[in-house]
Amino acid sequence: MASEKPEAAPGSERLVFRFMKPGDEDRLQRMFQTCADYFQNVAGSGGPDAQAGAREIHAAGELKGRKVALITLREGGQPIGAAGWWAGNPKPDRALMGMLMIAPRYRKQGYGREAIAALEKYLAPEGIIAIRTAFQRSRTMVVPMVRALGFREMSVREHTELGAAGAGISLWEKKFGKEQAPPAAEGQAEAPADAPQEQPAAAQE
Repeated sequence: MASEKPEAAPGSERLVFRFMKPGDEDRLQRMFQTCADYFQNVAGSGGPDAQAGAREIHAAGELKGRKVALITLREGGQPIGAAGWWAGNPKPDRALMGMLMIAPRYRKQGYGREAIAALEKYLAPEGIIAIRTAFQRSRTMVVPMVRALGFREMSVREHTELGAAGAGISLWEKKFGKEQAPPAAEGQAEAPADAPQEQPAAAQE
């Protein structure tokens, strides 16, 4: 019996995404702990809770289009970050970026922008034309980071379409093929594993 062909994953000249599956919870949790300042700066918590990695992997297995991956170096395979997205949400031609984090020692080296570019190339054949992310409007320190990754803030009308869910949320979108803003910082973004539609995500360097 032929072995199952591995699912194609995003990659770039320097990076390879490795999808997380049941059994990989500890690996993902360790990366979350390495990036504990993300949880501190974005969620105001002391760090990731003990089940954060398990929740992300469970959601990826239950929801169509939902993926979570470690970002690793192509040379040597060292994990340097994590990413999560939901293709086809909130529209068939959009993807919600729920998570993009780079470990502290690997920041300021362009890995965040390279990861976004790899994800765009991966999603485009699925008919996705833009990535969205969101965060609480009060997290003003996030704004220059998402701009550096090429996102633009969406209009008040687009926020209104979200109804009550849009209250207090800053919603951003990056259309594929659009020129990115001048690099200023790496980015990270995350939404809870059980977040429906466009719930708050965040970015942090």
